[in-house]
Amino acid sequence: MPTRRAFAYTCSAAIAVLAAPPAFADWDRSKLEAGIRTIEQGTKGRLGVGLLDLKDRSRWSYRGAEPFPLQSVFKLPLAIGVLQAVEAGKLQLDQAITVTRNDLSLYHSPLARAFKGARNDYTLRDLLTRSTIASDNTAADLLLRLIGGPQALTALLKEGGVAGISVDRYERVFQPEILGLPGYGWDRAIDTAQFYAAIQAIPAAERRRRLAATLTDRRDAATPDASIAFLEGLARGTWLREPAHNALVERLAAESKTGPNRIRAGLPAGARFAHKTGLGPSADGLNHATNDIGIVTLPDGRRFAIAVYLAGARVGETEREAAHAAAARLAVESLR
Repeated sequence: MPTRRAFAYTCSAAIAVLAAPPAFADWDRSKLEAGIRTIEQGTKGRLGVGLLDLKDRSRWSYRGAEPFPLQSVFKLPLAIGVLQAVEAGKLQLDQAITVTRNDLSLYHSPLARAFKGARNDYTLRDLLTRSTIASDNTAADLLLRLIGGPQALTALLKEGGVAGISVDRYERVFQPEILGLPGYGWDRAIDTAQFYAAIQAIPAAERRRRLAATLTDRRDAATPDASIAFLEGLARGTWLREPAHNALVERLAAESKTGPNRIRAGLPAGARFAHKTGLGPSADGLNHATNDIGIVTLPDGRRFAIAVYLAGARVGETEREAAHAAAARLAVESLR
C-alpha cells in the first residue's frame, strides 16, 4: 500500500495530467504553420484557420483569436437558435410565417426574387431550409427576428460557452453599413434599385476605404477558435436536446449548395462535409470576406471541424476559393 505522501504525489500527478492542455500529437503543426502562411501570402489578405480533431480534441489554429467578418456563416448558429426556440415551445416547425414586402432583404435572396403579391405564408421549416441550404438573406433576417434579434443569438452562443462569435445586426442593416450607407428598418420595403444606385454613386476608392475600415470590426465577427468550439458542440449534439433536431441541422448543413469550390474542393473523394459559407462584397479589388466552416468526415471515418476565414483579400474569387481548398487539403495531409 502506498504511503500517504506517495498517494498524495500520485493524485497530484494525475490531476496535473487531467489539467494539461490538449495534446497536438494528431496534427503536424510545423507543416500546417508553413503551409497556411504560404497560402495566406497568395491571397494578399488575412487568413484565419481553426482545426479540431473530433476524436481526441487535439486542435490547431492560425490567427485563432483574431476576429473575422462572419457574413453568412452566422446562419449555421442561427439554425441552432431557431431549433432551441422550437424545443422551448416558443416556435413550431410547421407554423405559418407571414412574409410581406417590407420583410424582403438585400443581396442573395431567392425568396425575394420569386415573391409575388403583397404577402405570402411560409412554414418555419421552409424558412430554416432556405436560410441554411440556400443562404437566403430574407429567410435569415426573419428567423433572426423571430428568436429575438441578433443579440439574442449572441447571448445563446455565450451561454453555450462560445464567446468569440458576435451577431449584432440584421443583413438589411449590416450589408449597407459596411459600405457606409444607412441600414434599413422593418417599417418599409427596401428599394433594391435605389440601394445599388447608392453604392455605385460612391467612388470606387472610397468604397474600398470604407470596406477596409470594417475588416477588424468585432461586430458581426467570429474567431476561428470560437468557430471550431461551436462546431464541436454541433458534431456532438450538445446544442439541442432532440436527436431529430440535431439530425435536421446536420442534414441542412450537408445539403448546403454554396461554396463547392472552397473547402469541399480540397477534400478527398468520398469525404462528407456539413458546412456553411459566407461571402462579402468587393470594392476596387478588395474583398470583404470569403468564409467556410463545417464538419468533415473522411472516408476512413476520421472527423474534424474546420473553419477558414479570409478577410481583405486582394485577389479574385477563383484564387480566394482555391485558398480554401488548399487549406482543407493541407489539413487532411497534416492529420497523423
